Amino acid sequence: MAQLTLNLPDSLVEHAGYLGRATHRDASVVLADTLEMMWPAWEDMLSSDPFPPVTGLSDVEVLELADIKMDPVQNERLGELQSRGKTSGLTPGEQFELLTLIHLYQIGQIRKSEGLAEAVRRGLREPLPS
Repeated sequence: MAQLTLNLPDSLVEHAGYLGRATHRDASVVLADTLEMMWPAWEDMLSSDPFPPVTGLSDVEVLELADIKMDPVQNERLGELQSRGKTSGLTPGEQFELLTLIHLYQIGQIRKSEGLAEAVRRGLREPLPS
């Protein structure tokens, strides 16, 4: 594992420390775990314009967007946290992780709906029955 020194805002370090104490982990571990968990989504966003207008996408890209699914690892973790939250409750760190994953899921669903609407507009897909 590589070691890296970062200058972070005090508020971020304080929040990581709070989550670390709540989960009995060091703040640096909380930050590293969060970065590792979120990296697949950031990597996708960094590789191109994260949310290009659907009208500028090719037909193939529109159909891919219409069929988009959450990263399987993130989706599995989302389900785990939701189940645990219903049965035994979540730590503050897990609550933060759950909110982050829900946010990623919501962004994906919005983009998927944009892709579906554009696919219908272009005649690539039939409208959903009402």
